[in-house]
Amino acid sequence: MEMRRITDPQVLKGLAQPIRQKLYRLLVQAGPATGATLSKRLGTDPGQTSYHLRELVKAGFVEDVPELARDRRERWWRAVPGPHGWSSPDFPTPEGQAISSAVKAQTVIDEFERVRRYEQSRGTWSEQWQAAAMSSDSFLRLTPAELAELTGELHELVVRWKQRTNERAAAPDADAEPREHVFLFFHAFPERP
Repeated sequence: MEMRRITDPQVLKGLAQPIRQKLYRLLVQAGPATGATLSKRLGTDPGQTSYHLRELVKAGFVEDVPELARDRRERWWRAVPGPHGWSSPDFPTPEGQAISSAVKAQTVIDEFERVRRYEQSRGTWSEQWQAAAMSSDSFLRLTPAELAELTGELHELVVRWKQRTNERAAAPDADAEPREHVFLFFHAFPERP
C-alpha cells in the first residue's frame, strides 16, 4: 500500500491536538470502535471525543463505519487504512512550520510518555517480554545520504515485519503463542555534541 504524503498544513493540523493523536493511535492499534468506547478508554467527555473524531474525519485520518452499527444511535469509527507521512520541509510557510512543529512536538511527547509508562509497569510483564524489550542508542558519523540510506533500510525492515504480523493476524489459529501490541520507534537525526 502506498504511503499518503501529507503536504497540506490544514490536513496535518488534524493531528496537532493530543486527544486526536491518541484517538487515531487507538483506532490504528485496536481497530474500529464506537465513540463511547474510545471516550472510556481515554477518559474524555463523549461530546469532546465526537468532536475530535469529526475533525480527524475532515483531515482524512478517520472514517465513519456505519455498517458496524447495531442501531441508529450507535456510531463506529476506524482509522483510514494505509500509512501516512510528512516532512517539515514540505511546510515552508510560517503557519505550516508552526503546525509541523506542534505535531512533531506532541508526537515526541507521546512517544516518550509511552516509554515511561512501560518502564513503570515493566515488572508486570513476564520475564520473556522484559528480555525481548530493548532500548538502544548509537553514535555514528554519517553523511546526509548515508543517514537517508540507513533510515530507508530500517523503514523497509519495519514494513516487512508489519506485513508478517498482518498475515499472522489474518490466520490467528495458526499461531499458538500469545501476541501483544509492540510499540517501536526510532529517532535518527544529526547532532552537534
